[in-house]
Amino acid sequence: MADKAVESTRGRPRDPGFEDRVFDAAIALYAHGGLDVVSIGAVAREARVGKASLYLRWPDKQSLLLDALEARIVLDTHIDTGDLRADLRRLAEQMLGLFWTDAGLAYLRRNVDAAVHPEFFGTRHRDGSPTVLAARRLVRNAVARGDLPPGTSPTVLMDLLFGAAMMHATVTPAPLRDTARARSQSYLDELVDTILAGVKGVSGP
Repeated sequence: MADKAVESTRGRPRDPGFEDRVFDAAIALYAHGGLDVVSIGAVAREARVGKASLYLRWPDKQSLLLDALEARIVLDTHIDTGDLRADLRRLAEQMLGLFWTDAGLAYLRRNVDAAVHPEFFGTRHRDGSPTVLAARRLVRNAVARGDLPPGTSPTVLMDLLFGAAMMHATVTPAPLRDTARARSQSYLDELVDTILAGVKGVSGP
């Protein structure tokens, strides 16, 4: 009897897929419907989990959604290998891959909503996201090595790289998306080579 009592106090085994399902559900709801459709109840239904389980982890939809966005909108920040072309291509590949998914749509929506509803999104990454900060360090280090001309703007270079990847994924018509995705590797090669040629041509001697 004592063993059964101890066992009952431990509860059910932890569900290893619980957090993934919750985050995926929150991202999908937010990406396609915005803040108004995200609620603890809606996420619970979408993820097929109990509301009580969510409230044990998150007190409200704000904390849940912010955690989901932080977990799903992630790029590798260990990108400065010393090979500038390969590093930039890896960044662009990650960004393009993100924008093919609900997380990419959520990223775009968050950028707009953060300006309209600053009270909801608060001050997370107020000084810049880890990815953006890492990308700017990459450019500054490339300038220091002589791989890029002095005075190359990290902001402009990353705007070119990220902006192009974002536009390529988001403005491609739905019937052409599969074809565009299949050709992503050649697109990424052309994108990075064009940006580097332009930066070196404009900024160089």
